Amino acid sequence: MKNSGLNMENVKGHNRALILQLICTNNGVTRHFLTEASHLTPMTLTNITSDLIKSNIICEADPKNTEKTLGRVPKLLFPAPNSPVAAGIFLSKDTLYGVITDISLNIITLKKIPLSRSETKETIGDKLLSLAQYLIGFSSRPLLGLGISTAGVVDTIKGKITYIMDFYGIKEMEIQSFLQPRLNIPIFVKNDMQSAALCEMYYGLGNIKDHFIYVGLTNGVGSAVVANKQLLNNLTGSCGELGHMTINYLTGERCQCGSRGCLELYASVPQIIRQINKISGTNFSNFQEALAYCEQNPTAYAILEDVSEQLAYALNNLINIVDISTVIFGHSGVYLPDSILEAIAEYINKISLFRYNRTIKICKSSFDDNSPILGAACNVLDQLFTGKLSLEI
Repeated sequence: MKNSGLNMENVKGHNRALILQLICTNNGVTRHFLTEASHLTPMTLTNITSDLIKSNIICEADPKNTEKTLGRVPKLLFPAPNSPVAAGIFLSKDTLYGVITDISLNIITLKKIPLSRSETKETIGDKLLSLAQYLIGFSSRPLLGLGISTAGVVDTIKGKITYIMDFYGIKEMEIQSFLQPRLNIPIFVKNDMQSAALCEMYYGLGNIKDHFIYVGLTNGVGSAVVANKQLLNNLTGSCGELGHMTINYLTGERCQCGSRGCLELYASVPQIIRQINKISGTNFSNFQEALAYCEQNPTAYAILEDVSEQLAYALNNLINIVDISTVIFGHSGVYLPDSILEAIAEYINKISLFRYNRTIKICKSSFDDNSPILGAACNVLDQLFTGKLSLEI
């Protein structure tokens, strides 16, 4: 009987988390919508929404601009104005970005701290702590926790970077064990590609697509896979290092990872800029400016066409493994010209094993280049929506 009771509590927690997720990731929903989407009985749904309303986590309001109809117009459910918030920090290789969002992922505040060339593990830790303390003190609303999205290979159980390249001579870094005792709030750490994919899964294209591949262009090339509305995550090696897929093992340069001819030697942001500068005699350091130049210069544009082919080869390899036909480009990948993304899709659809069954589609992130920043907050919200983080209702 004891185990049965525990199982029932787990079911209640799961149902409550599911209803909260549906309310937070849709802009105003009716109880009828929630009943159909959750497959819960009207009585169960009423109990859950009543508890959430009493706890000031959700509220109800009349629809705006409704036409006059017979009968009562159903009210819409939204997160309450004073519902909890989530904090997030994106640790990139040159900047710390902090964010506070509400549970609908609306930004309440943004703050960034640049990293200098002389950073050490200790100075980065101090800046992380300072930014976290600023975020914690910013809002008077209840804080659910702090999410960290970071470059590098991440152990999500221990909350640490286990391996990172080109990062001030640092190879690994404790994050959760450093921040937790100093902040005394829940802390959740993921690779930035995984975090960005969570952002898309809950609040972006994931609302209409159950399966997709997220690809981020940065100092490297990363990826994450969502299948059946679940982030594929092996917990102790949680990033998809697409950039270290070998695409030219015969004559390619040696990569820092030890392999030869890795994708990021051709398609990462620094490499694309370097190739444009080399062929054009320019001196760009800004990715967007370099891409704008390419659209006016056929010789430079040819570099992007070559990059599109390299990305197509690598993505086709990944698609052949996971059998997913939607690819979302994020991070700095959102700056690629639409014509280049179309070229990638066209090439993949020529060589893909699945081209006879469906068309591979490529699109840009719903959040411009903010998906890894918002994804940091989503590391917290994911815990809430899966019932692992309780609201103590």
